[in-house]
Amino acid sequence: MTSYCKISLKPLTAREAKAGYKAAALRNLFGSNRVSPNLPFSRSEFFQSSRQYSQGMSISGVQQKLSLKVNEQRQLVPTSSGGEYILKPSPEAYPNAAENEHAAMRISELVGIETAKCGLVDFADGELAYITRRFDRLSRGEKIHQEDLLQCFNMPSEGKYSKTYEEAGKLIQQVAGGKQAVVLDFVRRVIFAYLIGNDDLHLKNFSVQRLPENTGRDYDRLTPNYDCLFCDAFNDGSTEQGLGQLALGLLLDPKDDDEQFSDAHRHYGYYTGIDFIELGCRLGIPEKPIQKFIDQLHHKQGDMIELIQHSFMPEAMKERASALLENRLRALGIIALKS
Repeated sequence: MTSYCKISLKPLTAREAKAGYKAAALRNLFGSNRVSPNLPFSRSEFFQSSRQYSQGMSISGVQQKLSLKVNEQRQLVPTSSGGEYILKPSPEAYPNAAENEHAAMRISELVGIETAKCGLVDFADGELAYITRRFDRLSRGEKIHQEDLLQCFNMPSEGKYSKTYEEAGKLIQQVAGGKQAVVLDFVRRVIFAYLIGNDDLHLKNFSVQRLPENTGRDYDRLTPNYDCLFCDAFNDGSTEQGLGQLALGLLLDPKDDDEQFSDAHRHYGYYTGIDFIELGCRLGIPEKPIQKFIDQLHHKQGDMIELIQHSFMPEAMKERASALLENRLRALGIIALKS
């Protein structure tokens, strides 16, 4: 039976299977293949003994995070400052969230979106946890200035669902000095969220960065993609998978500042490629690059399904994620309203 790398999801040789990782993947994530990916503490110790490190690092009160660094013994250990990595175990309410997020992030990278480096590591008791490398630090430790869109809107945390993606895109356009490439990157990430059923892509899950050499006020780019999940794959099968919603409204109705549904959405009852092309149009992005990205998603369908099958999600979750992706691809393939 073939084993797969807990970072890259590539097949392992018999020798590599003992460790669970490819050396190149370890180097890519940790900077060295000599760093131990086996955590020197258990899941229970993470919650019981590491509270001093994880204070203030909760995710909406649901998921806890822990900052890690590599010590002199090349082990990943908790730290209250200077952390290079963020560790996230699966919340009790969402078993296998770590494996789910890892698979979604690998697919984000596969389809050409710049994506945070990540992998799976083992607690001392054998449970897998999700780990990601911080992207707000330079190699020498200098911090890169970045803000999430909630901060850019100057809104409190409870407002993270209160804007549409059209409004978010226009804000990115503004703070990035009108850079079309940055706005297109944003549209592609919204399409990707729909593709994988990530219905929690709110304003805090988009961030902009200003590189150190930039002495102006405009931001240079979006940060690497992060917090991607097959949210609908947590459905236990007791309810039917639909063609889904998004965390925010897609288009803005200028008359009442609420979501405006397209003629296509009113016709089909769900988002299609037409809606995302319209989003791009309202943000000044031509149809061609958006259609090209949607075509690319269809071209990579087999590769995406293969990554899901190679992932560490349980079989039932793999099946739901694969079915979800196939359904959303069909919806994205609709680019003209049929009479």
